Amino acid sequence: MVSLIVAASENNVIGKDGKLPWRLKDDMQFFKKLTTSHVLIMGRKTFESLPKVLPNRVHIIVSRDKNYDVDDENCYVLNILDEAIDFARTFLGKEIFIIGGGTIYEQAIKKKVVKKIYLTRVKAILEGDTFFPEISPAEWKEVARYSYPQNENNQYPFDIIEYERID
Repeated sequence: MVSLIVAASENNVIGKDGKLPWRLKDDMQFFKKLTTSHVLIMGRKTFESLPKVLPNRVHIIVSRDKNYDVDDENCYVLNILDEAIDFARTFLGKEIFIIGGGTIYEQAIKKKVVKKIYLTRVKAILEGDTFFPEISPAEWKEVARYSYPQNENNQYPFDIIEYERID
């Protein structure tokens, strides 16, 4: 199954200057728990924004640069999202998570390859330069919601919302 995982503000900002515009420790723990031992698909800029290769996960980086390379046995570089998804499916028993950025999210949603979305909705209006596309209520239904307060771990309150594609 191909899932998408994203954190976005109320105005759909997902990034600013190559970084997350918030600090949400509880959301990071959710991301780690959900994606560990699985396959991550991301764009080059998202990969380069990571502090390091995330442990216990396969990284598939989509880059138009045919010479782009990553010297790590858990990282693979492909040039087209469709090829990345096909390759990810060769890792049997592992869920595939699309983790960004904005262009990759938009392509995956338009191609209708994603069956589930894990959306962390940050309860704030923020400035940014990278955005998550609108998801249509005609195509997605909410199946679960978990709320987290603003506290010493979380700069803003947020909800983690699970959506499933309506077929």
